[in-house]
Amino acid sequence: MYRFFENRNFEENTDLKEETIHHLKNVIRVEDGEEFQVVFDDGIFSFAYFNGKIKKIGKVKKNNESKVHLSLFFGVLKNNKSEDVLRHATEIGVSDFYPVLMDRSVSDISKKKEKKKERYQKIVESAAKQSRRDIIPMVHDIIKSEDILNFDGDLVLCYEDEKRTQLGEIIPKLSNKIGLVIGPEGGISNRELEILKDVKKVGLGSRILRAETAAIVTSFYIIHAKECE
Repeated sequence: MYRFFENRNFEENTDLKEETIHHLKNVIRVEDGEEFQVVFDDGIFSFAYFNGKIKKIGKVKKNNESKVHLSLFFGVLKNNKSEDVLRHATEIGVSDFYPVLMDRSVSDISKKKEKKKERYQKIVESAAKQSRRDIIPMVHDIIKSEDILNFDGDLVLCYEDEKRTQLGEIIPKLSNKIGLVIGPEGGISNRELEILKDVKKVGLGSRILRAETAAIVTSFYIIHAKECE
C-alpha cells in the first residue's frame, strides 16, 4: 500500500498536494477502490478513489516507528554514496541525520550546503514513503566534527582500530536515544579522535567495511537489537 505525507492536520479535508495527486494518477496509476495512506500531523488515514473522488476509509492505528531514537552522524561521502546511506538508513528506521564535514571527507560540499541539504531531504522523504514510515526523518544542517558533542544521548563511534570493545557488547548498556558516528572514506583523523575521546568507541569485527556499508548495517543492528530487548 502506498503512503504519502501532508504537512497539516486532516480536518476532513481530502484536497491533497498536487504532487501527491500527480503521483497517484500518473505514476502508480491507482485504480478505482485501491487504498492508499496519507500521514497528517494529527494521524494516518486510509483513502481510496471512487468515481474519481477521494474518499476516507478510516484511521490507521498501527505504529511503524521504533521505540529507538537513532541519530546517524555520517561523514559526507563522495559521488552518490551519501544518498545511498540516507535512503537505506531511512528504510531501516533511523530517526534523523547529521551530515558531517570531517577532516578526511573527500567530497567538499562546503559551498553548496543548502542545495545538498534540500537534495538529501527529498531522498529521505521518498524513502520514507516507500518504507511506510510514520514520519519523514529530518536531515539537519551539515555540521563539523566538533558539533557532534552537542548530542544529548549516548554517542557511539565505530572505529576500525578498536579491538577491545565490539558493538554487540555495549548495546545492552545503551539507552533508547543513541547517536551513531560513522567516518568518511578516509576514516577518523587523530584530531577528531581526540575531540571524541569520551565517546564510546566500538569495533565492527575483523573485516573492514566501506563507510556506507558500516552506516547502514550498524544502524540496522542497533535498532533491531534494542527493539528485541
